[in-house]
Order: sequence, then C-alpha cells, then structure tokens
Amino acid sequence: MARYRILPTILVLLLMIPVIEIFILIQASRWFGFGFTVTVLIFLALLGFYLIKSQGFAIIGQFRREISMGQVPTAPLLDGLMILASGLLLLIPGLLTDFMGLILLMPAVRLTLRKKLTGYLIKFFVPERFIRIRW
Repeated sequence: MARYRILPTILVLLLMIPVIEIFILIQASRWFGFGFTVTVLIFLALLGFYLIKSQGFAIIGQFRREISMGQVPTAPLLDGLMILASGLLLLIPGLLTDFMGLILLMPAVRLTLRKKLTGYLIKFFVPERFIRIRW
C-alpha cells in the first residue's frame, strides 16, 4: 500500500526534470555563454559514453567470472542496471541529468547504491515467513 503513495511523487519529479534542466541551461548560457554550455554538454555526453563502454566491459567480465565459478552474479546485474540508468540519464540533454549520470558511473557510488538496493530487494521479494541463510 505504501509503495503506491510514492508513485505521484515520482511522477511529479519526472515532470519537473525538463523544467529544471531548461532553467539550468538558460542560467549556464547566461553565465558562461551559449557556445561554452553546448561544448560542455557535448563533452559530458562523450565522456559518459566512453565511461559506459569501459565500465560495461568490466561488468561483463565480472559477470562471466561469477557464472564460471557457479555463483549468482547479483552484483554485476545490479551494476549493469545502474550503468544502463546512467546511460539513459546521459542521453537526456541537460547539465543536471549529465551530472547524475556521471555520478552513477562511479564504482564507489554504485557499491553504496547496490548495498541499499540489495536490502530493499530482499525485503520486497522475500516474504517474512522464509528463513534467510547467509553462506
């Protein structure tokens, strides 16, 4: 029941992102000039694509190693989802979403989010009546 109350908040935030991005782009163009702002946007997009490519190959390697050792590759799967999310953020033109996408590409940030997501997913998908055993 509580998760349905958060949906309107998420919808409002998603609708506000373009408004915030346009405001930030206008202010950045006023402060730094239009050409510099566009150059920064292009540079951040190219940097993001390079980082996604390099991080993505590292995640694929980790995924294969864990499968070959007979383990469930939960960490590479979550990292892959976060890299995909950062790629989507980098595709949205704007300084705020580019910044959020680049932050999400940092391994330390992904590690912190992965720990929080793992705890949330366990609570969400594993009913309380089951016994959880740590190996």
